[in-house]
Amino acid sequence: MKISMKYLLKVFVLVAFVATFSTAGLVNAISVIINNEPITLYEVYKYANKFKISTKESLDLLIRQKLENAQISKLHIKVSNFEVESYIKKLAAKNNISVFQFYEMLKSKEIKEDQYRKDVRKKIAKDKLYRKIISSKNIKISDVDLKNYYKANKSQFIKANNFVVAAYQSANKKSLEKIRNNPILSIQGVKAKQEKFVSGKINPKLEGLLNQTKSGEFTPVLNAGNNFTMFYVKEKNGIKTIAFDKVKNYIHSVISSKRDKAALDDYFEKLKSVADVKVLRKPNK
Repeated sequence: MKISMKYLLKVFVLVAFVATFSTAGLVNAISVIINNEPITLYEVYKYANKFKISTKESLDLLIRQKLENAQISKLHIKVSNFEVESYIKKLAAKNNISVFQFYEMLKSKEIKEDQYRKDVRKKIAKDKLYRKIISSKNIKISDVDLKNYYKANKSQFIKANNFVVAAYQSANKKSLEKIRNNPILSIQGVKAKQEKFVSGKINPKLEGLLNQTKSGEFTPVLNAGNNFTMFYVKEKNGIKTIAFDKVKNYIHSVISSKRDKAALDDYFEKLKSVADVKVLRKPNK
């Protein structure tokens, strides 16, 4: 019996359609249900791709969001239109542009105003929730805590008068990472030159990074706009220790951030432990 080419083509199209439909159905399938709130495989893969994280981390992030949203609703946390607009005005002012220019910038990046306002509203609500949780923990930091941190982390508070560095620059980030892992490599497209930086005459963030980087080590690869840059610290001269009183406020903010994060993580881990979680499909790694 002869089978026509037209018939074979129809069969092929049908099989392809079924395969595509099945794949789409699987991706949109529910992965986890937490307190009757579904999380789809599509959401898991989308977040994993967006934030360059594993599917496990992505799922944990989405579960955390569901728990946060539930608490925002439970605690009747509201955000007014005035709060949203005030947030956007402050953000525009911080970037030295008007609100109109800010919205034009969003438009150039194909971000819709309504969606952006919704995202801002969610962020403000989340910030309110976090403040409420942290305030309920009544976390206190004593002078003893500050001094103990200062003593245990003396290397963070050493300041050099000047730095002798080898500065590497390339349009390819991976090229710099290869040199960082193997300094004897010579890679095309990477420019290197020796420089001397004096304290107070360079970008404060760069100075802080160089102070934290030990002599004989590389800094992380930094994004410098159109290029990437990295520094090898050859020498640090005129090293002195910054007095405790000058870094007391900084230490307080560091300890406070760490304890706040620990308190929030503990709060949501406890919520997760008593939540009704049903795992229907585990995402692929």
